[in-house]
Amino acid sequence: MTNIMAAAALIASQIGAPLAVDAPPVAVPVATAALSVGAAAAPKASASSYVSASGMLSGNGYMHCSAPRNGSGWMSGSVSLTGQLPVSGPDGSHGTIPVSGYVFLSGSCQNGSGYASGSASVTGSGTLYGRDGRRAGTVSLDGTVFVNQYVSQFAWINQYATVSGYFRADPSN
Repeated sequence: MTNIMAAAALIASQIGAPLAVDAPPVAVPVATAALSVGAAAAPKASASSYVSASGMLSGNGYMHCSAPRNGSGWMSGSVSLTGQLPVSGPDGSHGTIPVSGYVFLSGSCQNGSGYASGSASVTGSGTLYGRDGRRAGTVSLDGTVFVNQYVSQFAWINQYATVSGYFRADPSN
């Protein structure tokens, strides 16, 4: 019966339960104490996390204005936007991710130019590398970019944008 009481006293001491007055002395095994300290000191990094990136997207394209000479009308056109955005991930991982998308612009025009606006869905994906230069994982980005600017028959777009997405750590990390 003494072994059962010792085992019960050991469990009670580990969970913080009060011990009976006549309980046998409790000896905590050294391996158990060392194991619990080591497990708390080395947390595992998460497999995925939220990231965001900001930078310039640019592109150009032709615009069509339906206005007669010296008159008013409607203009439209599409522009391919591309950019290389720097991304910082968890634990100092970093990389430059290519993003791209199309913006369809429309607006009123007079004498072949005017204000046009539109939005583009941009996406991109790539690899992030750790501080040691080794591959840390992949990142996928997406977002919406709004453009509103004065254009003529040829549109030049330079638009600052912020997109977001997720980083997925490589299984080996």
